Amino acid sequence: MEIRILNQQEILPALHLVWEVFAEETAPRYTPEGVAEFQKFIKYENLLPMLQSGGIIFFGAYEGPELTGTLALMSDGHIALFFVRKNWQRKGIGRMLFQSAYNFAAQRLGVRKLTVNSAPSAVEAYLHLGMQITGEEQTQNGITYVPMEVFVIPGLVQPVKKSKKPVILAAVIGACLLIAVGVAGFFLVRNVASMMEQSARSREAYDYFGDGGGYYDDGGDFGNDSSQDDTEELTGIDAIEEKIADDLSYELEEDVYSENGEQNSTVMIDFYVNYPVISGMEDTQVQDAVNETIQKTAMQTVDEIYENPPTEIRDRVLQASTPALISYVEYKVCYASNDFISIVFEDNSYKGSEEYYDPGLRTLNISLKDGAVYQVKDIVDLSGEFLNEWAQGMRDEADNEEFLSELDQDAMKSMLEGNSEDDAYAPNFFVYADGIEIGFDLNYPEGDANDLGYIWVTAPFELEELEAYQTDSEFWSMIGN
Repeated sequence: MEIRILNQQEILPALHLVWEVFAEETAPRYTPEGVAEFQKFIKYENLLPMLQSGGIIFFGAYEGPELTGTLALMSDGHIALFFVRKNWQRKGIGRMLFQSAYNFAAQRLGVRKLTVNSAPSAVEAYLHLGMQITGEEQTQNGITYVPMEVFVIPGLVQPVKKSKKPVILAAVIGACLLIAVGVAGFFLVRNVASMMEQSARSREAYDYFGDGGGYYDDGGDFGNDSSQDDTEELTGIDAIEEKIADDLSYELEEDVYSENGEQNSTVMIDFYVNYPVISGMEDTQVQDAVNETIQKTAMQTVDEIYENPPTEIRDRVLQASTPALISYVEYKVCYASNDFISIVFEDNSYKGSEEYYDPGLRTLNISLKDGAVYQVKDIVDLSGEFLNEWAQGMRDEADNEEFLSELDQDAMKSMLEGNSEDDAYAPNFFVYADGIEIGFDLNYPEGDANDLGYIWVTAPFELEELEAYQTDSEFWSMIGN
């Protein structure tokens, strides 16, 4: 799959794609007035002036010669059109288009935010892409939408590709490009004033068209019919195949902590922390304790940099030219039974300024019987035999035989026991459909020669493979082994 910016000759086919998908999937939910307004907006002659001035940019997804999807991004960061052909939906194309637009906004436009006016049916998909709801559902000229946005952060620029491994590589390419062209701080200066003014006027006229196409291609994250092939094309925590018992005696809901300090003119503050909440347990005291632990785990970065910041964080903020305190957290419940739950949290944060971008993984494995939390050292015997097998698994996952070569066996054991200084090797594990994964969230000091660019890596084990290394922890009885 190739994602690229469309040239002028390719715009008309893209608009035909937009209309075909809109007419089939979105128009039935619009009023006749809304359909007419949409038709007016996507006329080639109406978009041509913006295309020629750079006020709108079209991205296209191609499989060979076929255009499978398109996203139109205005030069002020507003997503105006976002459509994927029906027979190509649920294959990760929408996610790739969105990441391409995000990268372009960070590297070329220098805008502070991406915005969209989402169709109500597409809100959940945009939330999982990191966007936040910024206002109430509205209707204008027959079109109902929900305004949403996400901050554009150079450190979150990532290569647009598919991967079969749940291994996240450091997303530094975009930041390096920005440095190479002499860009300082988070946000580029807009240097074509007339183009931006035209873009602002155009958006004012058509602000309600950024509806995500009614149906947003979600890459397999949502709905109940995603296949194994869909999962294999995902990365990070999205690629973890969960195992949720059918007969849970409790319910899993979702909560969000958000704090937007944009009104603060000196520090950029933005927190959007998602986490699960358990309700309906018979023992409400244990339920409250478990929920408190879940929230505390999700909010770890917020507590570290905002609620109870150490002197180091305070000094960074005071010294930074563009101070920033940011934490975006997504999660996945990868295993849930009546006795036990395993949760992974993926956190992208800035801890003081753009120089301290810190993506990472946190895991929580907790008993629903008594609220006990389990660590790697609690569940496996860290013998030499296990460490050899685990280290090879980590290298296989990283596809690099040099990975972790700086650690001898004693050091590996110590790190897995949680004795890493400055959390350079933060141990974690999670239970999922196929077994257990054990690994590190990696936080090498700046300039460390051992840093090969990995953010977190975990080695997979089937349950049978760990039988020889099991401790006598109650953990094993709770996961049915």
